[in-house]
Amino acid sequence: MACGFGVCLGCAVPVHGPRPYRYCCTDGPVFPAEEVRWP
Repeated sequence: MACGFGVCLGCAVPVHGPRPYRYCCTDGPVFPAEEVRWP
């Protein structure tokens, strides 16, 4: 991860919910599988 603060957006994970993305560096790194928008 480049920054560790959510500024660079290099670790954005697409998720379901009010926010379209969550960030591994500030919200994760572990997310429930049902929360992730898989391609």
